[in-house]
Parts: sequence; structure tokens; C-alpha cells
Amino acid sequence: MIRKVFRLLSEVRKNPYFGFIQGHEHLSLEDLAEIQKWVGSDNLEIIEEFEQRFAEIIGDGQTVSFAAGRMGFYALMQVLGIQAGDEVVLQGATCSVMVNAVLRNGATPVYADIDPETFGSSEAAIEKVLSPKTKMVVAQHSFGIPCDIQPIVELTQMKGVFLLEDCALTLGSSINEVVCGNFGDAALFSTDHSKPLNTLTGGFIYTKDSELFKKIKKVQSKSGSLSVKKQKKLWSQLLFERKYTSPDRYGRMQLLSMLRAKFKCTTHPFLDEDFGIGSSTSYPYPAKIPTFLAALGMFELERWERTAKKRKELFQLLLKIIDEDSKKELPYVYFDSSRNIVPLRMVWAPENGTAVRSKLAKFVSTSWTWFMEPIIATSEPLDKFGYKEGCCPISEKIGSRMVNIPCNLPSKWVGVLQHNLESSEI
Repeated sequence: MIRKVFRLLSEVRKNPYFGFIQGHEHLSLEDLAEIQKWVGSDNLEIIEEFEQRFAEIIGDGQTVSFAAGRMGFYALMQVLGIQAGDEVVLQGATCSVMVNAVLRNGATPVYADIDPETFGSSEAAIEKVLSPKTKMVVAQHSFGIPCDIQPIVELTQMKGVFLLEDCALTLGSSINEVVCGNFGDAALFSTDHSKPLNTLTGGFIYTKDSELFKKIKKVQSKSGSLSVKKQKKLWSQLLFERKYTSPDRYGRMQLLSMLRAKFKCTTHPFLDEDFGIGSSTSYPYPAKIPTFLAALGMFELERWERTAKKRKELFQLLLKIIDEDSKKELPYVYFDSSRNIVPLRMVWAPENGTAVRSKLAKFVSTSWTWFMEPIIATSEPLDKFGYKEGCCPISEKIGSRMVNIPCNLPSKWVGVLQHNLESSEI
């Protein structure tokens, strides 16, 4: 603990410091007042407007919102009748909350290795683990990079298996002008504070199947709401992140967050009780998205087109300044004209990835590097999640070398990041 404090104090002094959460500095006091008035209140009209407007940036389907993306995943498995004895295929580099949702349904998670070029799902790896018990395949698009989804579509259709696209890390990216989320039977999106569109917590199930939509909507209608106390904590977190996520304050945010947690200065606002294997939480599971977060989401959707454009511009700049030796190790999909990538993070896995992260750590929050281990965001042994060491060797090998650079920066800080990267000869 003391060592972490000193490290963070050092980082605080070395401004700027770049993290992977972009707060809401752009919100005016009037915007905040409009959002705050809905804290603790329910307004289905606002929630459904948010759902409709979110769906419009994906395609001509419909969305159902929940307080977290994994809750939508859980609800989907419920309406599909997935239960004990059934298998759900997940990527071998995923978040523990996805596994938790599978376990809550009594089903068995099965892991398929990643494609080393997209860091997403691989058709060949999925085919190896399919069995007569497989009821769903989750195909993950990672970091904003569309995976090679079409062969997975063909495989699941041939096998008669439901295909869910995991777009939690990918919003707006496309292959041959088809937006991710429109290939499978349904798609999962997250609006967690580390995801492409930030409402602190929240997520959607998107589908073009009107009957499936109605069934999931029914689950949503019967779901509970987060307590007023929990909503007020989330509101405080919104203000906290709005103040401290700017690169000139990010180090302080990390330090303050750690101290708040250590000395229990405040109750943790996020829905983190389902990051393990347990099924007991102090909040409803699944739960409705709070109205004030839906209101926040609509402000973010208003600027989404500009946000996506800025991230793509930063991504292209990063591609230009990465040194030639490192470029050789960049995924070929970065240069694939058939893919329109709206990046969340720029990622690659160089042989000297540990050394690169060490250099980056001077000005980038490398403690938030994804996916350095197969199942992230858990302190529990991986075998508790049904993961056997060695079952996804590419995920394990690449994870240890993974490098992440944020692409969700305010424009005024892009030049500073560029200077730091060039000076460090990354």
C-alpha cells in the first residue's frame, strides 16, 4: 500500500498523466442541473428515448437498456432458456462479469482462444470448442477492432447456435460498411466509464428480432431499480471524474480513488459485486439503468459523431509516430481498408511489451492495460471460472506483452501525448 502511494505521488508530480477514462468536462453547469434532477427518479420516456437514439447509431434494430451490459447478457440467456447443462462459448480474454452472468444461469462457460491480429474472437478457435451442449457463442470485438465475424456467422448458422456479438469495447466500427452489432442474432454494448460511450455504468442488448426484443423488454420491465443511495453515489462519481480525469489531474484521481477505498471515505459507487463467481449482490440483478444516467447518455450521443471522428484522427496520428520496428508488430487489420475502426485504445503486443509498458508508465496509466490475463477484473483463481491454464495459449502469451494507449483524449492534449511518445521512442 505504502509503495503504491509513493508511486502515485510521483505520478501526480509528473503532469500530464494519461488514463483510459474520459470524464465529462464538456458538460456545462446547466447540463449537469438537467441530469441531476433525475437522480433517484424513474422516467421510462427518457430511458426509451436513450435506447432509441443509441440503436440509431448501430442500425435499424432495437435496444433494451440495463444498469450494466452483463445484466443484458444475463437477461438474454434467461429468455433463451440457457440453463444448467448448457455451454456458452466466451473469448479467452474477457471480463469476469461476463463469466459471472453465465454462472448465474447455471450454464458452463467454455473458452475459445483469440485471433492474434484482431485480439478478438477466432472462428477456428470457436469451432474447436463447440459441442452438442453449446447454446450460445459470444464473438468479441476488442478495442474498437472488428473481429473476423463473417466466418463465425456462417459457423454458428450451420450449427444452429445463437450468436451474440460482444461490442462492449467497440462502438461504431464496421466491416465493409456493416456496423458491428448487425452480424449476429443480437449484440451486447456497454456504457461503463471505461467504454466508448461513458454513462459511468450501463449497457444494452441490441437486436433486429422483434420477438426477442419484446421478451428482453419484459425482463427489463420486471427488473428492480438501483437504490437512491446508490444513484447518489454514482452522481458524486460523475462530478469526481468530471473534475479529475483531465490529464493534468489524472494522477490525483488515481491517488484519491485509492485513498477513498482504503480509508472507506465513501462507498464504492460501481456495480462491482458481480466481478467474481458469487451471485449475491446488494443491488438488483438485473437492474434498470437509472434515469439520470440515460439523460447523461443522451448528452454523450449528441456529440458521438464528433467524438468518433476525433478518436480516429488520434489513431491515425499514433500510427504515424510509432517507430518502424514497432510498426512491424502492429496488427495488419489497422491497415485493412475494409475495416472502419473507431478505436477505444490503440493496442499491440510487441515482443518487448514489458519494456514498452515500463516506458509508457511514466505518463500512461498502464495499470489499466487490457488483457494481460485471460479473465480480467478478478482476484479469484481462474480455475474458479472454469478456465484451465493453457486452454487459450495465444491469449496467455499475448497478454503478457500487451500495450495499450488511450484514444479517448480531449483534443488539446493530443499534442502532449504525441510529444511524450516521441520522446520515449515507443
